[in-house]
Amino acid sequence: MTPDKELARPSIHIHAPQATAKYIKAAICLDCKKRTRMIQFFTPWYGFDSTCIRCGRTWCDGEWMPLEFCRNARQSNIEHAKNKYRKMPPRNMNHFGLESI
Repeated sequence: MTPDKELARPSIHIHAPQATAKYIKAAICLDCKKRTRMIQFFTPWYGFDSTCIRCGRTWCDGEWMPLEFCRNARQSNIEHAKNKYRKMPPRNMNHFGLESI
């Protein structure tokens, strides 16, 4: 392949940053209407992702996310949030995704 044809090929870049901070907070779930714990992850540019530990409902930056159409979708969301919380380090030094001066 010649260099000219190489440059003509389209390139795709997918931006998928990882969460930089994790929290557990007590709140009233808007789905199950009970006071419960929420596992939250902060991702720069995208905000907070939250999962209710009682009912398994997920929010991404305050927006209610639809459940997957499969059995045990709520339990799967709870297990995924718990496992991600356990594996993630306490807090990244670059919490808000800003470059240090």
